[in-house]
Amino acid sequence: MPMTKNQELNRQRKKKKMRRRLFSLMVLVLTGIYLPALWNWLFSSNTEIAVIKTATLEVKTPMTGVFLRKERVLDAPGTGILIPSVSYGEKVAANQEIASFITREMRALVENYRQKEVAILKRVISEYENTTGRDRKIWEEAIEKQVSKLADFSNSGDFSELGTVRSSLDRVLEARARTVLENLGANSKFAPEKEELERLKSSQIKSVQSIRSPASGVVAYYCDGYEDWKPEDRHSMTVQIIDEVLAGETVSERWITPSEIEVTAETSYGKLIINDEAWLVFCISNDMAKELRVQFEKEQMNGKTLELQVELDDMNQRIPIEIEGFGESDGKRTVVIARMNRFIEQTMDMRGVAGNLILQSVSGMKVPIESLTNINQVDQTADIIIVEMYKARYKRVRIVARQDYYAIIENLEGVSQEELVNIFDLYIVDPRNIEEGQVIEQ
Repeated sequence: MPMTKNQELNRQRKKKKMRRRLFSLMVLVLTGIYLPALWNWLFSSNTEIAVIKTATLEVKTPMTGVFLRKERVLDAPGTGILIPSVSYGEKVAANQEIASFITREMRALVENYRQKEVAILKRVISEYENTTGRDRKIWEEAIEKQVSKLADFSNSGDFSELGTVRSSLDRVLEARARTVLENLGANSKFAPEKEELERLKSSQIKSVQSIRSPASGVVAYYCDGYEDWKPEDRHSMTVQIIDEVLAGETVSERWITPSEIEVTAETSYGKLIINDEAWLVFCISNDMAKELRVQFEKEQMNGKTLELQVELDDMNQRIPIEIEGFGESDGKRTVVIARMNRFIEQTMDMRGVAGNLILQSVSGMKVPIESLTNINQVDQTADIIIVEMYKARYKRVRIVARQDYYAIIENLEGVSQEELVNIFDLYIVDPRNIEEGQVIEQ
């Protein structure tokens, strides 16, 4: 039976109604699925999050300075040839021989004496190489001691005192040969050599003038022109003087011991450095000098001294110093006077230096400075945003120290347990546009 017109219209209405219901149901299902994601997209922020960790932060400031030491110039006794007996940087006692002086006319004669002496000692050692007894043990222990030093230098990579060890080995071997020769009887086959050695020794004494140290200290065969500076001159050092010395600083032939030095009368060939103490006078920025002065005065009030460290360019080790006081300021930089009693030998060939002054070494909770907001420069407090239960929480902390891009922070005194910042807390690296209570997606 064919459908009437009204029946056809009713059927089409039912189909449209079903389609609308199906569409509404699909919209409802999709909304349920994507609504949480839409909520996070609208009301949360994808921010960089990090963990608070403990670390040590060193507060440094650039410095330039000059060394002042107790130095005594060594003058030549005349015109001729000076032959060093000790190495550059070697410690000597008062009245110890440091060099031998001969005139040019006597040089060839003395050299001939010396060659004969060495040849005789070599023959003695060769003949008695396999000797036994107490003397041999003594020499072997002396040699082993110097070889042990060589091994230590090799392990540390510091060969600055290599020349001293070489000279010590030479002296040990020569002393062994002389002892063996002196202990030989009159009927020994080396009796003629022994007599000849005595004649050579007597001839050398007449031809060679022994140069002895006027005091105990460290020998250097290099003068830079500032040897007339006295320790008391440290109080008159200025920023301008330091800059001038640093500008004219040249690289010396460090730790080089010349085989011989041509000298003329009344000229200096080296210097003796009294190595019990020295001074480093340096300049730093006025802002850093103010902070340093506060530390210095605080230690003085407690009856203590302010001890810091400096690191110099081209030197691997840090030098401990003791701040003595402050000098003039040129408006931008201030002079600081410091005393030192270590590493004097290692810095003896330096005059003008550059490097860093270590003002503080602080351990604690380390964070980037950019993660702190609302910084108060007066009391050194700031806010850090901690993530708790997926929400941002502002917490106030104190800045203990800062250097370059990082800071060490600590909790304020008297805050509640809920306001404390702890190690391993999550914090927001970039606090810009982050509100209190904002949902944070991790």
